[in-house]
This record gives sequence, structure tokens and C-alpha cells, in this order.
Amino acid sequence: MAIVIEDVQMEQLAQQLAKAEGVTITEVVRESLLSLAGLRGLATRKLPLRERLAALAREVDALPHSPDTRSDNDILGYNEHGAW
Repeated sequence: MAIVIEDVQMEQLAQQLAKAEGVTITEVVRESLLSLAGLRGLATRKLPLRERLAALAREVDALPHSPDTRSDNDILGYNEHGAW
């Protein structure tokens, strides 16, 4: 069975999400529908753990990040003598 998206803006958004996530439009629509169904208490089947973790990993990878140039000791708060 096919789903036809007649809203050009929604179709473009689905394409953008698919490209950003590195998945197919089908996967974008599947995740979106399952997420909304879960929020509404309608989802009866959960995605396998592997797929849920992969989706979470994609979300984390998409987060903006700025590399921290501090050393491990600076981050942990150790001084030159190895104490706080």
C-alpha cells in the first residue's frame, strides 16, 4: 500500500529529514508515525531495540557540538600534582 503526500511542503520536509538522517523517506514517515502514535497511546508495537538505539544515535549525532580543547586533566579538575 502506498501513501501519497499531496502537500508539497510536507514532502520537501520529509525529503530533508531523510537526507539529514541518512535514511529513506519511508523510514522518516515510519518513525514519525510511530512516535506520534506512542504519544497518543495508540502504538501497539515497539520498534526493535536495535532500531530505537540507531534512531537515538542519529539524533545525538545531529546535535551541534563544539570540540572541547581542554586536556583530560583540565576537564576533570586535576592540577599538575594530580590532585584537585
